[in-house]
Amino acid sequence: MLNSLSDDSLLRRSRIAALAGVSRPTVTAWGKQYRDFPSPRRSGGQEYFRLSDILDWLDGRTVPSNRLVGGEPVGTTYGDRVRRNHTAGGEGPTGLGAERPGAGPAPGTAAAGPDDERIVKELMGSLVDRVRGAAGVVDYLNLLFALQYLRGSDDSQWAALRKDSREATGLEAVARLLHHIGAVTDENLRRFGVSSDMTEALSRLEPRTARDLREVIERVARLRGNVFELILCEYEERAALGSREFFTPRGVVQLMAGLACSGHEPGEMWSVYDPYARSGELLAQAAASLTAEDAHGSPTALQIRGETRRADTWRLASMNLALHGVRPELELRRTVPWDGRSRRGTPGSADIVLTNPPFNMNDPAREERQGGEWAYGAPPLDNDNFAYVQHCLSMLRAGGRAGIIMPTKAGNSGHRAELEIRRNLIERGVIEGVVTLPPHLFSGTPVPVSIWILRHPDDPCDHVLFLDGRHLGTKNGPRRTLSDQDVEAVLDAYGGARAGGETNGHCTTSSAREVEGKPVSRAWVSRDALRAQGYSLHPLDHIRHHESVTGEAVAAFSAARQQMAELEWQVLRAQNATAGFPHLSTAAPSAPSCPVPVVPLDHLCEIKAGPSYSRLGKTQRAATDGSVPVVYPRHLKDGRIANSRDELVDAKTADLLAGFSLRVDDIVCVRSGAIGTPSLVRASQEGWLMSPNIIRLRLRKQAEVLPEYLLYYLSREKSVGWMRDRAASTAAPSIRTGSLGRLEVPLPPLSEQHTIVSALVHLDELDRLYREFATSARGTRSALADLLMNFPPQLGPDAPTTRTRTDEEDPL
Repeated sequence: MLNSLSDDSLLRRSRIAALAGVSRPTVTAWGKQYRDFPSPRRSGGQEYFRLSDILDWLDGRTVPSNRLVGGEPVGTTYGDRVRRNHTAGGEGPTGLGAERPGAGPAPGTAAAGPDDERIVKELMGSLVDRVRGAAGVVDYLNLLFALQYLRGSDDSQWAALRKDSREATGLEAVARLLHHIGAVTDENLRRFGVSSDMTEALSRLEPRTARDLREVIERVARLRGNVFELILCEYEERAALGSREFFTPRGVVQLMAGLACSGHEPGEMWSVYDPYARSGELLAQAAASLTAEDAHGSPTALQIRGETRRADTWRLASMNLALHGVRPELELRRTVPWDGRSRRGTPGSADIVLTNPPFNMNDPAREERQGGEWAYGAPPLDNDNFAYVQHCLSMLRAGGRAGIIMPTKAGNSGHRAELEIRRNLIERGVIEGVVTLPPHLFSGTPVPVSIWILRHPDDPCDHVLFLDGRHLGTKNGPRRTLSDQDVEAVLDAYGGARAGGETNGHCTTSSAREVEGKPVSRAWVSRDALRAQGYSLHPLDHIRHHESVTGEAVAAFSAARQQMAELEWQVLRAQNATAGFPHLSTAAPSAPSCPVPVVPLDHLCEIKAGPSYSRLGKTQRAATDGSVPVVYPRHLKDGRIANSRDELVDAKTADLLAGFSLRVDDIVCVRSGAIGTPSLVRASQEGWLMSPNIIRLRLRKQAEVLPEYLLYYLSREKSVGWMRDRAASTAAPSIRTGSLGRLEVPLPPLSEQHTIVSALVHLDELDRLYREFATSARGTRSALADLLMNFPPQLGPDAPTTRTRTDEEDPL
């Protein structure tokens, strides 16, 4: 054990020998002679040993009497000697996690602001490809995290680094600077027991110029808040990842820590544990909630422990925790946390357990289900959801609390094993509460999730508190984000229900509690009611919703009616503008009076088919650091290219396929598959690639034709039918460039083309407004129905208190 030593640094064999008072070859001989000698960890191309592992081993090695020094008594172990020498040498962690006089809060501890968001977008923009070269985006991320880490570790060191970057010229100087950044980061992390390979990761980067690297460093220097999540979010969106592997959204982290830590006063010696630590965000938030200052102004000690199964997240979590002033005790392991071989997780040792485990993941070693110790029933073999629940419970000491993210469906799934586990959990009173979260918080998974709050079985509860927070959050692109106000609304409803003693009867459904306009409905359900409901832990099986007629329903209807009125005015204005247009002002505009030349399409355009499948197939699109969108037929809608960021290739692949890139005013058509209307390339889509089943039309310089005119002509039903006929003549629907080039296009003067395009654009706008108005009218009808049919709930002794939810009713 470490005993009085507070750090768990990594040591090389020479340092172990010096601390133990033996020769360097002796340490090597120990490793070869004794099979239980600790295994080394590699960092920066060298082998290191964790101090705690070495101490555990040396505690069993007594120093021979003839080798005792300095008044050491008989029976002294080499572990005793190492402790004495380590402490006397004044070694230990420096910089990160220590107080930085005059520097204010360490970067990363404050919430990110608008300026931070803008800077992160710049860092994750064109600089990515300019700095990484042929390296992966993950290597570039390592650079950002290393710089953010060093910026918070030592002011003088950071100032020297910025000075070196300003003076660096030439690629050799850039390489030396990257090596220095990696080496210093590795050295700092080793003091915290993390065997980082940052030097190797940064050596793969190939900045185009010293200026590019300098721009990255200077932008990092302007950051002020916690940008770990911002950077990871930008990366996952850029790489189109679906795992959300790296972090839990900030609002969810705050809510989980607030719920689980609410019964633990700051200032005590608490132990916090996360069996799936990701980027350490839950551990950092728990530490912030539980840390207080003692009488001398020093922060109280906490034991922060975690495990992770990925080397990249292990390194990331260590840096993140250190920047938050938390000494990381993280274990990198390749097995599940309940296999009993964890050095960090001792059963019954944690006051707080917080985790966001992987959802519905298969058990990597199914035989463990047969031989494991499962206090509440053996989990099913096809996922680990209830294995994590039981592991979290096993880690709690008496009086402890756990918060765990669970798929909402796990609360009422019909799987026999899961139902049996839920029954045992409820009967033993270890489920304290369940909170449903709004959808789209986790963009990497469509699975709706909830927070389960667990308690130690020695402190059981007879009721379970259910909260419905699905309506909270603010839309932020494709995701929703919980604000501080949303978090406070849930915490207030949770604390208020328990403080108010809502425990009478079998089930009490409370009206929505509002905190600054954020209502949270809740139900306090007894064990008897849960039995009657088939041991469901799904909040919607217990919460009865009734909106106040003077509250949310009125507001929803008013907003819907206002939107419909605004669209109605826009429609009338567009109708008036259209009616005054020359071609649209009469019931039957006259046909063209003069003949116009008819020109084959290939005389107007360069026609090029997309690359072959061998050059652009699934392999090329599987790159995790893709940044260039690829356009497929499904992206061609209403004359526009819809968001195609679901198909990406990396910059290197895009360079190899530069001949198939798109420019502004190119027209793209379907080459193979269901032939539909073509689309026009806009300015924001410059540089995108066409897929193998797309054809590109690029106007020739001498062609006197408007791209919009040509697009409208090719979008006519007759033109699309012409293309379908030619495509249908092949075995699989596909049109050849030669066939498409023979399509004849009438070519009036440019002035007439402008007039025609203007008329059609007006009708396009009117069509769009009509559709938006129809959607708004449907929404207003729904809001009015909610308002007029929002009858009060039945009162009296026979009033129903629960209801059974069907899958069709579940809006998630």
